Amino acid sequence: MYELSISKKYPPADYNLLGNTDVLVEVPDIKSPVIQSIRLDPDPKKGDVYIHQKEKKEYTDKKTNEFHPATPALYALTKNGLGKLADKAGIKMILSEHVIPTTCQKCVAVNQNSGRVVQCGNCRNKDVAYHVKISVPQLTGEILTVDDTHEIIVENTIQGMTDKQKAEFMKHLPQICEAKALNGAIRTALHIKGTYTLEELKKPFVAAYLVPNLNHSDVKKAAIENMFQSSQRVFGSVPSVEQIETRVPESEHSAIEAADGENYDNFIDGTYKEEAIEEPEEAQAAEVRTEDFYCDKCGRHIEERVWNYSIEKFSMPLCYQCQKVARNEQKGGRR
Repeated sequence: MYELSISKKYPPADYNLLGNTDVLVEVPDIKSPVIQSIRLDPDPKKGDVYIHQKEKKEYTDKKTNEFHPATPALYALTKNGLGKLADKAGIKMILSEHVIPTTCQKCVAVNQNSGRVVQCGNCRNKDVAYHVKISVPQLTGEILTVDDTHEIIVENTIQGMTDKQKAEFMKHLPQICEAKALNGAIRTALHIKGTYTLEELKKPFVAAYLVPNLNHSDVKKAAIENMFQSSQRVFGSVPSVEQIETRVPESEHSAIEAADGENYDNFIDGTYKEEAIEEPEEAQAAEVRTEDFYCDKCGRHIEERVWNYSIEKFSMPLCYQCQKVARNEQKGGRR
């Protein structure tokens, strides 16, 4: 057994230490440290980082005569940069699931209280939420699990987008939301800062964790015996420590994550495949409705109060004329 101090070997003045590496640990003979040094390209054009805040020169306000000192440019890590750090830190995603958005939770509560069953998907709500869990090996030998949930409120997010950008965004909405949740978990697990200066980005990032020492005779024997049976027990992939990261709802009053300024194109990498579900033309038309209310039969614009009334009476949005047709059909069916 020997003592290991990452911060002494890799001083914070010259390196960006990731996770819980600023500790002194005793490494047993059956364990071996893995120390990874990762360099990210500080050039935003290379895709590892993006400019979060441009450089500002010093100036004096002519009206107030107040002096404002110069501030350096600040950079944040992209999905690509975070992925590189996560790979080197031995991070694995062990769970990814779609969860009910807060906007849908309200509808669920209404259904439970009213006793009526409203088929999910008939409304225009396209909000998405994803819950992700990752396993993070530690320098202490434990396996830490970190959770993160990310929610995208479509109406708030698409403001300012062009029609083409909206269509592309909606097409990849689940992929973007899942990637955001994963990025949040990685940031928490590795203690990634919101922003870095150019000087900080030029320093290598260092991740360290313990793995079984296969040079040890007993460990080597156990590894061979369990290679085809239970390798998970040997490498400790079953989490032994639980940490839950609570999602902070996005609002103007909450802290703004630096990654929110990243271009959404960085989350669309071509690996996401939508389910091949054929939808009727009415449903496809509803996909691009973002602001107004329309009749599902004729496509005519209707007022919100008419939309709400029709949903309640006919379980679908209909204009006045289409409501009359539907009402006559209902009367005919009763005969």
